[in-house]
Amino acid sequence: MRAGRGVATRRTLVRAALDLFADKGVEETAVDEITSAANVAKGTFYVHFQRKQDVLLEWAAELVEAIDSSALPDDDAPAALRALGQQVAARMEEGPRRLVGRVVREMVGNSGDWYRVLGDRETLWSRIIPIVERGQAAGTIRTDMSPLRLSMALTILWLDNVVGWAERENPRPLPDAVALSTDLFLGGAQTPVAERAEG
Repeated sequence: MRAGRGVATRRTLVRAALDLFADKGVEETAVDEITSAANVAKGTFYVHFQRKQDVLLEWAAELVEAIDSSALPDDDAPAALRALGQQVAARMEEGPRRLVGRVVREMVGNSGDWYRVLGDRETLWSRIIPIVERGQAAGTIRTDMSPLRLSMALTILWLDNVVGWAERENPRPLPDAVALSTDLFLGGAQTPVAERAEG
């Protein structure tokens, strides 16, 4: 029961902080304001987070956790990657757009903090690896690069598109941008049709 309350308190702090960050900005928001909005003591914030930016990283971890890998096609790796990309786009669109680019920049720019906050939860690229491995086994994804390297490359493409969508004045719709980057990735990662026919 206590662990459940701890998770609920953490989520309450995240929601309160995101609302304040979206309205005022991260740097302009005080921890006192977050805890007041969450209706918890100031010390409670530091039970869950070391710094305000950790709230953004926690939100990123929640977004990755919300991805439903069971809904992806098992027998078609390229289709599964496209479907996963659309889930990523949908999750990112759920949050305050103003903060989404900042979240990605915190993940990439402060990887030590990202892995500390993430703990034993999955990363985005760890969700991609099994799909790439299935594609390599089926001969639809090239095998001259490791699944980790291919997965990290696709993660970078997706996150770059997320930042562009979040920070540009008139961006391409995020699902379209992610779909395009997935197709560009697959154009380089897929085994050429001629090689598939020879195999």
